[in-house]
Amino acid sequence: MKILNFGSCNIDYVYSLEHIVNVGETETTNKLEVFPGGKGLNQSIAIARAGADVYHAGCVGMNDGGYLLNILEKNGVNTSLIRKKEMPTGNAFIQVTPEGNKSIIVCGGANLSVTDDQIDYTVAQLRKGDILLLQNEINGIEKIVEKALAAGAKVALNPAPFTKDLRNLPL
Repeated sequence: MKILNFGSCNIDYVYSLEHIVNVGETETTNKLEVFPGGKGLNQSIAIARAGADVYHAGCVGMNDGGYLLNILEKNGVNTSLIRKKEMPTGNAFIQVTPEGNKSIIVCGGANLSVTDDQIDYTVAQLRKGDILLLQNEINGIEKIVEKALAAGAKVALNPAPFTKDLRNLPL
């Protein structure tokens, strides 16, 4: 049984602030932290750390995606199905207050550049009984689900962030 996570990879920029910035306001901070992120990347690492073999498929930027590929590989995730694109890797800009409140802006970047060719090739790696894990942070979800189900794979979807088009999926 194979676990294939077709999902997002982001670089998260976390700014520590006294309060979430309001419209028209400029706030300064001296604390910026950079983390690997994206629901997909986080879930692939968690699966690998739990002792399972996991393949991660998706897209990262040609110039900045190596950082995330290295982290996935160091955590035992197979990255052979990740494609590098001539665009920036997905990003999240996160404001965090001392109380732990947060505000997040996500820019999909390379996560939203999945092609039909990539979907066909990646899903062709699945066999009956394999598990496909998805999050709603990449494009092509409907086609990926349909092809995975046709291949006999079990599909698990984290619907975050929720969008209306998820209602059309054959789950």
